[in-house]
Amino acid sequence: MKTILLLVSLIFAGFAIGSCTNDEGETEFEVLTPDEEEGSVLLKSEEKVPN
Repeated sequence: MKTILLLVSLIFAGFAIGSCTNDEGETEFEVLTPDEEEGSVLLKSEEKVPN
């Protein structure tokens, strides 16, 4: 009985982990270098400052 419960728990855990993966292959987060990040922060701060 304990073995069956363990197997059922492992199956449900596998489904939970599998549903969290990104199957489309697209990354949600863009990898930026420090220079690119600094440039984007400067552009955003310039947009907020009224002239």
